[in-house]
Amino acid sequence: MITDPPLHSPEARQDLLRQRLERGESLRLAGLAEEFGISTDSARRDLKALEAQGYGRCIRGGALPVARLSPPTLARLGEHVEARQRIVAATLPLIEDGMVLLLDGGTTVLALAHALPPLPQALVVTPAPAVAQVTLAKGIPTRMIGGRLSPGGAIAVGHDAVRQVEAIAADRAFLGACGLSLDFGLSSDDGDEAEVKRAMLDAAHETWIPTIAAKLGRTTRHHVAPLGRLTGLVTDAPEPQTRPYAQSPMKVLHV
Repeated sequence: MITDPPLHSPEARQDLLRQRLERGESLRLAGLAEEFGISTDSARRDLKALEAQGYGRCIRGGALPVARLSPPTLARLGEHVEARQRIVAATLPLIEDGMVLLLDGGTTVLALAHALPPLPQALVVTPAPAVAQVTLAKGIPTRMIGGRLSPGGAIAVGHDAVRQVEAIAADRAFLGACGLSLDFGLSSDDGDEAEVKRAMLDAAHETWIPTIAAKLGRTTRHHVAPLGRLTGLVTDAPEPQTRPYAQSPMKVLHV
């Protein structure tokens, strides 16, 4: 007869808790300690182990699930096209010729690159080959950040990519968002991409997040920056959804 693994085993408990997080359930330390007959310190270690594996995010008193990984950028090019066009139209006034622009990867930032007017005095710096090809074809001076390409966001990542971004002084950065939540801020599915995004944020005088409504309230695996580090949000989300964000230091532009 097959029996369930003993729940005094950390591996067995974590396997069960992993399943709950993947179903979108929140976990409470006190409830887990009572359910499994363990100390809250043991329950906390279980949650910390799952957080390290990217399945949850520890908070005071428990853990929250993180969103499932988004499909790769190239697989999402045909999604939310109309919403992205409206977001791009509202973002374009933030861009002037002569600026140094850091353009991230992602479908919305790629749509922004396609919509850019001629900017002969500007400089676009990007870790995304797809973005670089678009801006180069438009005659915009373009610098490509090199490195290993991430499979999800299709941007250059790694130590060399971060170091190249750190050598730039940019006017504005436009970053893609895997998730943007009130308590966790800007987040990324990929840890290496998160490092490049942080470097771009640090290198820019202003950082803007053009993103669709579906990304708001979403928490993904790797923290990039709190809301207070971001200049503004450009989104198609309705005002009731963005009201809490507008109460942070961020500016919010609706489309």
